[in-house]
Formats: sequence, C-alpha cells, structure tokens
Amino acid sequence: MAGTFNDLLNQSGIVPGEVALLRHHTPISGVSAATLADLWRDDPAGFTLYQDTQKSNRPIFRTRKIWAAFVCPAPGETLFVGLFDAELARTQVADWLCPYRGDQPAGGDPVDRFITSLRSELSEQIGKLQVDWPTGNVRSWRRKAENIILPLVSGTFVSQPSEPLHDAALVAALETLGFTQRKTTSKIVQLRRGDLIVYVKRKTLTRPLVVHPSFVDRAHDLIALGDVDIALPPRSYVNAHLREFPEYVAGHRATIGRHGFALGVKPANLAPVIALLDDASRIETDDGSVRIVAPTEDPLTEKEHLRAARIGQGDFRSALIAAWNGTCPVVGVDHLPILRASHIKPWKDASNTERLDPFNGLLLSAHVDALFDRGLISFEDDGKLLISRALSRANVSRLAIAPNSKIVGLKPQHAPYLAHHRTRCFIS
Repeated sequence: MAGTFNDLLNQSGIVPGEVALLRHHTPISGVSAATLADLWRDDPAGFTLYQDTQKSNRPIFRTRKIWAAFVCPAPGETLFVGLFDAELARTQVADWLCPYRGDQPAGGDPVDRFITSLRSELSEQIGKLQVDWPTGNVRSWRRKAENIILPLVSGTFVSQPSEPLHDAALVAALETLGFTQRKTTSKIVQLRRGDLIVYVKRKTLTRPLVVHPSFVDRAHDLIALGDVDIALPPRSYVNAHLREFPEYVAGHRATIGRHGFALGVKPANLAPVIALLDDASRIETDDGSVRIVAPTEDPLTEKEHLRAARIGQGDFRSALIAAWNGTCPVVGVDHLPILRASHIKPWKDASNTERLDPFNGLLLSAHVDALFDRGLISFEDDGKLLISRALSRANVSRLAIAPNSKIVGLKPQHAPYLAHHRTRCFIS
C-alpha cells in the first residue's frame, strides 16, 4: 500500500527523478478566479495556459519532462490535479494575458511557453488525492520529486476499480474533471465543460459515455490510449435524447434521430480521453483556431463552418460518415483515418450553401478521392462508375477498382452535383 506520492510514482513505473512537482498557490486573488484551485476547476483551458507559461531558463522545467501538478483549495490542503508530459515549445515575449492575474506574464520579459499533455497514470486520483506538503516548504512551489516526501492524506486515495465507469460513478468522475450536469432524463445525463458536451447513458455498462459524432474520426487515437472500448468498425450511436448532437437521417429509419459516438472508459483513462477530445474539438488553420464542435446555443459562425468544411472536417465530414456508414462506397474501405470528405462540385465552383450540403459530398478512400478530384473517375446519377480514358487499364487494375463498379445509396439530391462533375471536371 502506497504511503507517499513517490510510492505512487514508482508503482506506476515513473522514476521520481524525472518528475517536477508544481504546487500552484498564491495569497493574491486573481481577476478571473479566487484561487488557482478555482481556476483549475472552472476554467481548464485557462489553467493549462497558466501552467504552460513559466519564466524563462528555469532548468527544473526544461529538464524534467514530467510535471506533477497540485493546487491548494483551502489553507493547509494540497490537491493532486494530474501528471503531465511537458515540452518546451518556444521562448518569447508573451502576446497573451495571464488567465489568472490578467496582466502580461513576466511584465514583458521573455517567458518559456511549454506544451503539456495529461498522462494516464494516476488520473483516477485527480481532484481527490491530497498530500501533506511540508509546512517548512510552503513558499517553495516547485520541487524535484526525489527531494521531498509527500505523505498521502488518509482517506483521499482512490482505489481503482477494474470495470469501466458507468452511470453515477461516470457522472461523478466527469464532475471531478470540471463538467457540470445540464439535463437529466430517465435515459441519459447531459454534462458540459466549456464548449465540450458529453452524455452518460443511464443503467448500462455498454459504452455509456457518448461524445460528439465528429470524434469517430479519432477512434484509433482513443484506442491507442488503452482500456477504451469502441465498437469496431467505429460507428455512430443513435439516440433521440442526444439533443445537442447532429440529426441522423437514414433510409432504413422511419424517424429522424440524433447520433453520437459511444465509448467505454476505465477510471485511469477518463482524464486522457477528455484531454484528447478537448484537443480534437478545435483545429488550427492559417486563419487561426476553428471550433468543429459547439453547443447549439453557441453555434459555429458561417465563416468557421466553411473553414472546417474546407479541410474536410467538422459537420460536413460527420454528415458524410453518417450517410455512408463510415465506408467508402466504391471500394468498401471503412478505416476512417484514410477516408476523405470529398466535394462533388468543387469548392471553388460551389456556393456557400453548396459547400456545406452533404449531398455535395462522397466519403471516399484516399486513392479514390485523388482520382475523383482530378477528374479521372466520375459517376452516373444511378451510381455507375465512369473511368477516364486518360487512366490506363493497368493502373485501374493496380488501384483495385473494378470497372463495372456501381455505388449504392445515391439520392436525387446528388444528381445536380454529379452532373456538374461529369460536365466540368471529368476527363472523358
């Protein structure tokens, strides 16, 4: 049984000599939160920016690649809030304000900006485990782990269950990570943290955590975290109670539903899963950060929608994944990372409405998308494959495309876009 924080590190296979301890505390109330513990609880992104910004040339941060972070929710209390991988990104004069103090970090002097990511080890202890920080070191907020003994406070250590989190335990774990309950029915609980909305299916052990369907595209990244249960091949979970998620329309369904992406997560991996979702909910473009997931009362602007659609992500891609069941209709590939949300009528020729219309799209394997984009293949209104004479029979064979292929699932709404592609793009 572990008695100190270093015991926990050793049991997790982490050498204390590789770890820097950060005890975030200050007697001065911030402009956005009363304490840094409040900042961590109420504004996770702000806390991350605060922690990632450090005065330049401090060896303990530059040489220690793992940070163990703590906050002080009350005098005499030291609460564990996670283990982080840390990497120096750049040194610069901050062009942002401190999310806690509201001033320019370091008063205009250069600062080190780190990139940190939450590790899976000890994640079940986040927001629950407390340690006894020595009273003689209360002013020393950064320490080398091997040089200080931090006894665990009795009753705060969380024994890790072996089964995935579900029902009330999953809701409680999400609340520990800063989520708040928004709506509850007999079937489902809706929770939200910032722009990120999730649902918990009640009274079920099978993949009870439901996230936005756009995250289907990150299924393999989630699986790589370990102990994450995902249906294979990855696919949408349809439930009419998912009110904040996109509509699901399919020919075999009599009614319009809503769809999400269902997961089963064990306690040790909940925090890394949420961190991955947070990261995946925004994409960086030359024009800045773009949100691809947003609550209905704070919808994406048209400009953001168009940016997201332009690079094959966001609602446009999610709609195509749902419409084509996550499978390329030409060659049958269902490995999402190599499927492309392909516009039929090209972006440059389409109106804003047409650019976002799912009927102006096909979900194609990368090599099929390349052929379609370059006009080397096209389709009749009934789905019959057309192959350009510019593409040799030998290459058609090498690409494993059957000349008599015919895609199933086209609707009348696809016809105008296909006509444009045949007349304006296809090289007959």
